[in-house]
Amino acid sequence: ITISVSLLASWLVAVSLIPMASARMRTPPVVRSSTGVIPRLQNRYARLLRWTLEHRGKSVLGIVLIILVSLIPIKMTKINMFGGDEGGEVSVYYQFKGSFTKEQMSDEVLKVEDFLNANRKRFHILQLYSWYSEDGGASTRVTFDTEKTERLKPLIDTLSKELPKSARATIGIGDNDGPGGGGGGGPNAESLQVRLTGDSTQTLNELADDVIPFLARAPGLRDVRIDAGDQNSELSMRVDRERAAAFGFSAEEVSRFVGLALRGAPLREFKRGENEVPVWVRFAGAEEYGVADVAAFTVTSSDGRAVPLLAMVDVSVKPAATEITRANRQTALTIQANLVDKVTPEEARKTIEETLKKVSFPAGYGFTFDQSGGFDDGEAIQQMNFNLLIALVLIYVVMAAVFESLMFPAAIMSGVLFSVFGVFWLFWLTGTEFNIMAFIGILVLMGVVVNNGIVMIEHINNLRRRGMSRTDALVEGSRERLRPILMTMGTAILAMVPIAMGNTQMGGDGPSYFPMARAIAGGLAFSTIVSLLFLPTIYAILDDMRAATSRTILRARGRRGVPGAAVAAINAE
Repeated sequence: ITISVSLLASWLVAVSLIPMASARMRTPPVVRSSTGVIPRLQNRYARLLRWTLEHRGKSVLGIVLIILVSLIPIKMTKINMFGGDEGGEVSVYYQFKGSFTKEQMSDEVLKVEDFLNANRKRFHILQLYSWYSEDGGASTRVTFDTEKTERLKPLIDTLSKELPKSARATIGIGDNDGPGGGGGGGPNAESLQVRLTGDSTQTLNELADDVIPFLARAPGLRDVRIDAGDQNSELSMRVDRERAAAFGFSAEEVSRFVGLALRGAPLREFKRGENEVPVWVRFAGAEEYGVADVAAFTVTSSDGRAVPLLAMVDVSVKPAATEITRANRQTALTIQANLVDKVTPEEARKTIEETLKKVSFPAGYGFTFDQSGGFDDGEAIQQMNFNLLIALVLIYVVMAAVFESLMFPAAIMSGVLFSVFGVFWLFWLTGTEFNIMAFIGILVLMGVVVNNGIVMIEHINNLRRRGMSRTDALVEGSRERLRPILMTMGTAILAMVPIAMGNTQMGGDGPSYFPMARAIAGGLAFSTIVSLLFLPTIYAILDDMRAATSRTILRARGRRGVPGAAVAAINAE
């Protein structure tokens, strides 16, 4: 919207204010010197252009070679649509393996804080603080001095490997939702999730225990863990039907005894006016009962014997997840992994797929990649390609309507193809990852690139209307439009240099703008140079194709009754 409004405003100024101001200004004298830089460049360009038109086969071969060679940077450039932005903060997560007191959790947090404080200079740490969440978890936020290190990703990888180990919790670098908002910012935010799906939570946990060691050894992944929150300790009591029957009790009666011992029993509701208050009766201190307390309970059988409650049940204490996730009507268990330096989500996804395909899953169990956080790279590329196609169609329709021709817009649109090649050339040479901001830069670039072609083609057509031959019109029109085209390219590229060299981010901590600026600068420079050399050749080829098509149509019409003299006259014209 901003670009559209600004272009409309500049158009109004161009058709109103600039002509009025130019009419009142003194016209500068015509300078026809051939000693300047631009005149010499124009003359050399004209000679080179005439050679390309006279040797059209070699020009076509040059175009094909440029296209083939430009496929190299496209394959070599890393695509990371929603990642690659480095912030100045990272979060340390603690995934506790049971229920622990605040003092026990604090001991684990202090171990990490002591390690970080002892290595402040080594890891360039400015500050760190820890907090405890309401659900019983903990997290530590680490802020780095970004002025003392060029890239944080390698530093984070080293920090992740050297963090203290704990028997109570799994400690690593990962996302969080603590104070300060935004979750785990910076390099640690680049992670990937894969879901194991099936029917049984127990089976999924067993599969995850088997899979995680293989994923942890896979290249490009670190901090592989089950993303199911902290684990609590659960008291599991299973009734032994045979032993209960030997003492004269049914499984239902034993279950009722256990519920009475641990939870109590409901009584009739107490009515107070129009309100009803639920009333429960239970043993004093039942909320703190453990296995030892349950072992002291006895029940009386029908023959008067006192039977210990534990004689009829199997008791065990095992860890239990704090949450159960379901996706598409199936129980799901999420495995999360962070990415090491210079590994894109697409590469990590392929690594995980190759690893999990070697696992023999039970019937009804499988894996899928979690997309709850938004698009994955493949989906984003597909949608942006669709946007790109719509933009190309709209640009072509507008130019076809203005030129009243299908040929001239096709010649101009070749500059868009060369501009995309230029984007990947610059990204490959500078080691820049292709992300969503670069794709937006291509969309902006498309509207700028066609301007050079429009200026050149329109002037060439005007010279042909004045009676100049096609070759002379192509050479002279291109030579005369060299100066304004270079001015347009130079000013646009120079305007992008400060953003392309800086690290300004959207909103202060969002995606960086430099991929967009580099896409515009690289695509504009490459497409301008290539179009200046080969656009006249493409114009001549398309013009010959149009003439040949017209002659074929006219001959066909002549066979249907058009006089031969009329056909010959039309062909001559």
